[in-house]
Amino acid sequence: MELKIFALLLNLWLFGNLNLQYGSAFNLDDTNFLRKNGEAGSLFGYSLAMHHQLKPKDQQLLLIGAPHAKALPGQKANRTGGLYRCKFTTESDDCERIPIDTEDSRPGQGLDHRENQWMGVHVKSQGPGEKVVVCAHRYQQWIHSNQLVLGRCFILEQNLIVEDTRTFCRNRPSSKDQFGYCQQGVSAAFTKDKNYIVFSGPGAYDWKGTIRVEPIDNFLLDSYETGDQNEFSEGNIPLTLSSYLGFALDSGTNLLQKDEQVILAGAPRSNLSGEVLILKPKAEEDQRSLIVTHILHGPGLASSFGYSLSVMDLNADGWDDLVVGAPQYSSTDMEAGIGGAVYVYINRRDGRDWDRLQPDILTGNKDSMFGLAVAKAGDINHDGYDDFAVGAPYDSDGYGAVYIYLGKTGHFLQKDYQVLQGETHNIKLFGYSLAGNMDIDGNGYPDLAVGSLSDSVLVYRAKPVISIEKSLKLTPSEIDFEKIDCQKGHCLITAESCFSYTTYPTTYNPKLQILYKLTADEQWVQEGHQSRLVFRNDEGNIVLEKQGEKHCIPRRLRVRANTENKLTEIPVSVSVSLPQHSPPQMLSRSSLPALQPVLNDLQTQKITAKLMFLNPDCGGDNICQSNLQLQYSFCSKDQHLDSCSPLAREDGVAVIFPGSENTALKITVTNPGGDDAHLAQLVANFPESLPLSSVIHKPDSNVNVQCDVDESKTRAECNLGNPFKRNAEVTFYLLLNSDRLTASITDVNVTLNLQTISVQNISEIIAEAQVFFELYLQVFGLAKPSQVYYQEIKKNKSDELIGEPVQYDFTISNMGRPLKSFASATLNIQWPKENNEGKWLLYLMKITGPNNQSIPCSPASEISPLDHAQEVMSRGKRQAENEAKASAFSADGLLSLFGSKRHYKYLEYSSLNYLDIVLNVSLSLNETQKNIRLRESQTQLGCLGCGMCTEEKKYHPY
Repeated sequence: MELKIFALLLNLWLFGNLNLQYGSAFNLDDTNFLRKNGEAGSLFGYSLAMHHQLKPKDQQLLLIGAPHAKALPGQKANRTGGLYRCKFTTESDDCERIPIDTEDSRPGQGLDHRENQWMGVHVKSQGPGEKVVVCAHRYQQWIHSNQLVLGRCFILEQNLIVEDTRTFCRNRPSSKDQFGYCQQGVSAAFTKDKNYIVFSGPGAYDWKGTIRVEPIDNFLLDSYETGDQNEFSEGNIPLTLSSYLGFALDSGTNLLQKDEQVILAGAPRSNLSGEVLILKPKAEEDQRSLIVTHILHGPGLASSFGYSLSVMDLNADGWDDLVVGAPQYSSTDMEAGIGGAVYVYINRRDGRDWDRLQPDILTGNKDSMFGLAVAKAGDINHDGYDDFAVGAPYDSDGYGAVYIYLGKTGHFLQKDYQVLQGETHNIKLFGYSLAGNMDIDGNGYPDLAVGSLSDSVLVYRAKPVISIEKSLKLTPSEIDFEKIDCQKGHCLITAESCFSYTTYPTTYNPKLQILYKLTADEQWVQEGHQSRLVFRNDEGNIVLEKQGEKHCIPRRLRVRANTENKLTEIPVSVSVSLPQHSPPQMLSRSSLPALQPVLNDLQTQKITAKLMFLNPDCGGDNICQSNLQLQYSFCSKDQHLDSCSPLAREDGVAVIFPGSENTALKITVTNPGGDDAHLAQLVANFPESLPLSSVIHKPDSNVNVQCDVDESKTRAECNLGNPFKRNAEVTFYLLLNSDRLTASITDVNVTLNLQTISVQNISEIIAEAQVFFELYLQVFGLAKPSQVYYQEIKKNKSDELIGEPVQYDFTISNMGRPLKSFASATLNIQWPKENNEGKWLLYLMKITGPNNQSIPCSPASEISPLDHAQEVMSRGKRQAENEAKASAFSADGLLSLFGSKRHYKYLEYSSLNYLDIVLNVSLSLNETQKNIRLRESQTQLGCLGCGMCTEEKKYHPY
């Protein structure tokens, strides 16, 4: 059961990826690649190393680990794993198995159990003419009843013959919390001074892990180990259990101090997120220890920080930098789509403050396991900086990808320079292993090998890089439109383009053809304008005989006579490219096909010169700084007069009454004290409910305003002049159509944007107005009869006597919009019902509409309060009808109200000569919106004049 746990040490969760990312190709040739195939199911390509053998034969080889390969004869197992050597040829099946681990242990050392030992899980070359190490981390030693998972490594001579076997956990305490499950060989490294080899045992100390440094072949040198090689002081290793210290290893000599040897070890499960330890050998009396100088902490829970790492000089400052992979890193923001990260630590020039060094972080696509493998690639593009590759084997839906990052000064950004895709070659889990930093074809550029878990390995060769030096000169480079008449063809410009090239190595001197293209005023043309420069033969080619040779080409350009933009400079650019077939670089050391060169992707392929316009009115600096100002007001425009009356305002905001044909927006633009405003323009945007009707110019204006209006009448672009001169002023009117305004619209906005290509920061202006609907209702009234005469009543008459009836006719007229479209109206009638003493004056007897139809009124209790008054009504009605015959009002649309008057003496008005009885009549709207209102309409009706009897019995009419 425990053996299954160990197997998980190198097996990761598999995730798919839905986010594809393709980078731009640079100089790794992704068409003329080499492919090496292994036995199906052998995990051929799990580990890789490039090896340069010098003796007995100078040859370059690709070493490929296949930890599931079948056992060799005599290994007494079925599946042991193995190591293959492959020549760099175009053949895909010419790899050979290297015979390793074919002899049994010496007597007394127990039984070798090689079944499923994962030989080839890790392979490393020390360098040209040096050693090779290959490991099997699941090798077991069976002693009596103990089955110890020790792991072991084999050191090979440069000719790949086994020289030695190393199993540092053998003959040590074999309990689980000591070295019984050491698993040596998960990783190994050679020190840069070529004296030591570094092993790890991630399973030692209950999978806390340990690191051991021991001499390669000079055994007079001491060995060093975390926790001390003699005392096995596990407590001196500042990590928790199950940290897997040593899962990844590398060394450096310029990390903390110049020429000081240090070891870097990854512990991907330490502290729940992963850590990297920087170790130094320390000799003190009988102790030989690797002491921890710095610990780099991985951010993010379970990110596996330290799963992979590599030391290199990325910025060419002579100090070692560090790249660390954290393939299971994910962002707390699940929507970010991040799967894996790589941390780039750029060393300071003094090698200090590693504990506070802030890395640059590169991240991969979701579930891609970006950073599972990182490797120094060498200077792929030969720009003087080390480059590195990052494997993301679960990228692109499990096909995998490798991302290439180029070294440089400064910080690293997310941008990659090339992406190699496994999907292109139908290879799954591509990018699981990487090996580079060796030139396999002798063209001077290091190449890159990429392994997979699909039993296939691809080798990408680097193409030679061409850098083209370019120059562009315009003659003249300045032009004054006011002094030169372009209409006569005098505005001619000469553009001289010069080219030369360099490449590496200097012995590569092809006769190089370069394609060039001349362009002008691109941004202005992209904005929809016509180019201000005219020329022919914008494309061509030249041939450069060798590196450093300069060749120039002149071209004649002409400035358009009708150019409107005479302010902004005209950029003229020349870009270069290589034809599809350029002379390949001949290879003297290799039989591989020669590769065609590629342009330097880090170098801009376009160079630009600028033609300047001279504007004397813009000061000595030739920079026009305008001061455009805009004032506006809503007004009512008389189209026959040069006047526009301001609209009424409420709360400081103009009020628009829909239906008016004269509503306008008065615009005044000035440029007080400013430089000329070139291509000055007003852009006005109108709501659909208030479109533009027309533009009216002020007759005495010196500026001719030209407006382009779109079909919907909701946008107008008005050219104010080119240029709009210093201290200039223009006024014009934007006539608005208010017919589309509805009762649901309470306010409208017109946005006004002044624009100019001169230098000025102009804010948008919003012209705001309220919308009110006014209903034009009027009411007129007439009393019938208009006068009533009362005679003195004898004392024996009843005080309850009812007076003469009076009819009041009201006519309501609508002079505007139909009322039903907006609201309903109410006629309010007020009459003198009683005096201050509560004595009644007028009784309401009846209300009728046109054709005697009934009119609902409230309160209904006010109609006919005295039943016995009805007998008088017939006589009064006849009298009122007779008087109505002489009325100027039509009977149609009349509202009639009948009233009766009480005896004046009862009301104690006998002291008066006459009496005016006045009715107040008004209209109101019922439950309408706030922006609908009624024009004031109230009538006072002198409805009844009473001539009173005086003591002389004479009548005095009022």
